[in-house]
Amino acid sequence: MKQLLVACGDVGLLKRILADLPPGHFKPVATKKGAGIAQKLVGRPVAAAIVHVHLADQATGQLLRELQTHLPELPILLLYPDQAPAGAPVTRVLRYPVPGPVFRNALQALVPPQRSSADLEQWRAFYNETKKRLELADKQSYFQLLGLNNGAPHHRIVKAFDVLSLRFHPDRYEQYTGERWGKALYDQVNTFYKLLTEAYAAISDRRLRAIYEDALQQGQLRLDPEATNMAERGPRTLDELARGPQARRFLKLAQRDLAIGNPAAALQNLQFALSMEPDNSAIEQKIAELQRS
Repeated sequence: MKQLLVACGDVGLLKRILADLPPGHFKPVATKKGAGIAQKLVGRPVAAAIVHVHLADQATGQLLRELQTHLPELPILLLYPDQAPAGAPVTRVLRYPVPGPVFRNALQALVPPQRSSADLEQWRAFYNETKKRLELADKQSYFQLLGLNNGAPHHRIVKAFDVLSLRFHPDRYEQYTGERWGKALYDQVNTFYKLLTEAYAAISDRRLRAIYEDALQQGQLRLDPEATNMAERGPRTLDELARGPQARRFLKLAQRDLAIGNPAAALQNLQFALSMEPDNSAIEQKIAELQRS
């Protein structure tokens, strides 16, 4: 397992940084001081360094210089409490503390995860699954697209769409579009998710469902989105609920948390978003839905 240098002079803050690290990814090397640390890391499998500007021996500048000298390729994330230091020899800076997902995203940008052959095999299997679903979609009703029997009750429709959204929401795969296999995977998932939202928009609305069930009896598997105003009535992505960029940032994190099956983190980020826009009833409603589920 790769090691990660974590340097912070405040013990409480150091513990929080360690708690915010993604579990199972790194073996942290924690220190309150900076002097002489870089030399001890030479030859060790260190992936990156997280350095807080306040160290117990006030040797932050010395640590950064020594890291640059002894480990010139090492990426460094510099944490600061109020004002970002200018001209520091680091890869990224981040105001800290921040919500855990924001911190982990910054760390992931610093040290992208390595893909093993097993990981790639899992992605290949998922790509083939999505491709197969798309091939079958032309012959399926809206109910069948959601994995339901025709005529399924409303609560099953909502539950089915939520489950499929966790697996097939494009936000979960957008981060991989820079990789050789990622763009094709994202395109497949995005196409399939549009079909899911079309299906949900039609059969979760009572008026549209009645129209659709009549059409289904005539052998028509799809409704015209324009004729039925489905494009306007369909489900919205979380970030579209925001009015400004600050809330939108946390809503995107919440959407990603939902996509990877972490509703507790999603709820936390929704609450952060609401704190940015306390009068946003759409965010309040989403929080209430998540708390009920």
